[in-house]
Amino acid sequence: MEAGSAWEERLRDCAGTVNVFLASGTERKIECVRVGRAGYCLSAAFLLDKSLLSKLIGYMLERRFDGGGWADPEETAWSLGLLSQMINGNRGGFEEDHAWLSEVRFPCGGWGHHSRDQARIPATALVIALVPEVATEVDWAWLRNEWGRDLERPVKLSYKGGFYLLAEKRDAETTLPDTTIRFLEQDQNDDGGFGPWKDHPIGSDPWSTGVVLWGLSRWIDRVDRSVVERALDWLEKTQLPSGYWPYHYLDEGTSYALIGAVSALKALQRL
Repeated sequence: MEAGSAWEERLRDCAGTVNVFLASGTERKIECVRVGRAGYCLSAAFLLDKSLLSKLIGYMLERRFDGGGWADPEETAWSLGLLSQMINGNRGGFEEDHAWLSEVRFPCGGWGHHSRDQARIPATALVIALVPEVATEVDWAWLRNEWGRDLERPVKLSYKGGFYLLAEKRDAETTLPDTTIRFLEQDQNDDGGFGPWKDHPIGSDPWSTGVVLWGLSRWIDRVDRSVVERALDWLEKTQLPSGYWPYHYLDEGTSYALIGAVSALKALQRL
């Protein structure tokens, strides 16, 4: 697979579509999690329309709750991730939001979708990855224990493995990252993409594939390069003419496909 001009064209197609989505989404006052997620992915790819910067910053800050935080831990993580990127990588000035995330952490460690939920791997990994200032050893310990238990179950969800790799510390004294990488390499579908698990009835999807690529990219030196390249090939073949990827929620599936592809392409260049 050529990771050059062909992917550059696909990323531009996607960026044009998502920039339009962000411009119209702020006019329609859509949820901050959708704005934060899409904007973060474009910003990470250096494809965010600069004319949107001040508008997006104002939009996100106006919807922050008094006392810190947004609607839930996931929305707060994406919002802070986007804001820190847009404000020249400045991670200061969000102390109230960090305090709010710390307050809604579960006693066992980790975060869920809301206060009545339980700690979950995807929500916890997103908070750790996007707002590392609030992560504690308790959170990492919970994440390792929960994913380690999942690996022993008959049904193992590939995207949970991707989220785990996204959040785990590179210097962690555990063999779990390597075990997870080997599991994901074996869980890849024959077409190169990833679904909830190998040969799942729905087949490969851009959301699962994006999550797995995003996680694997952090450990690219330990990953079979062909696994990453085959997943990128699958994304390349399944992108729609509009720039989106087919998924029930177009902007969500496309955001994860985009961040996974961009992270993978950058990681491969480091090899």
